[in-house]
Amino acid sequence: MKKLAVVLIAMALFVGFAMADRAIDPVPETQGIVTSTTIDAVGNFASASELQWRITDDPFGLPTIPPLDVEAAIYESVYTEDTASNGVGLILYDKELDVETSAQISGQWNIEAVKELAFVGIDGARVTSSDVIFVDGAANPDTTTDFVICPFAADVTETFPAFCNRAEAGSTIDMTVANVRTTSTDRFVESSADHPVELNHDILVTELIEDLPSMGTASAYMEVLIQEASGDSPDVLMERIEFTEETTITGDITTFEKLMHYESGMVR
Repeated sequence: MKKLAVVLIAMALFVGFAMADRAIDPVPETQGIVTSTTIDAVGNFASASELQWRITDDPFGLPTIPPLDVEAAIYESVYTEDTASNGVGLILYDKELDVETSAQISGQWNIEAVKELAFVGIDGARVTSSDVIFVDGAANPDTTTDFVICPFAADVTETFPAFCNRAEAGSTIDMTVANVRTTSTDRFVESSADHPVELNHDILVTELIEDLPSMGTASAYMEVLIQEASGDSPDVLMERIEFTEETTITGDITTFEKLMHYESGMVR
């Protein structure tokens, strides 16, 4: 299937260059939150999810930040989804949400949300749905060997530099006929910096059935801000990157697909 848009933001490691996120260790007690929702009905409906997550290794804890203590880090992540119809329609809705606070590695996620929505409005009824996922990390310089398993990392730099990086992605639909799938994931809690911090958001809008396109408006966006020190100057801002992109389509939609990926790490 033809992809209408692809976004890839990635930070690499080179000697003396900015070095990106190191993620953060989990707290000793970890939690898992899982929800699953299925609706097959004719009627009016609404469904909403909201997650706010802050975690730090600052010895004085979250209430004292700011300022961030020496050698400490903090990460914040947000996920929201809000879906509702404004009248009666044919509704097919499936939503899986999995939140895991333990350390994850590449291919695993701290937050994972998958939503599938099909809707046909009656007498002009519409459905709106929005998804947002966000991750933000900041840290002061610290010793590289404390965070990276790879024995050669300290040969590149003995100090893991300071950074302050954030990424956000999301999508919105407003439709009388809809066939939509969205996927949102991120990972930022890890046992070592050998795996990158990641954020992803994908949206796919297609025909409901053959020759019956989705009808209305769909949009998706991504925003990234990178602020990095380097191994040579671990507490001095050496790199700043700002990125934004948004795509919107209105009308009879046969295919609209946008894939958005952010990846930041010493090893990737």
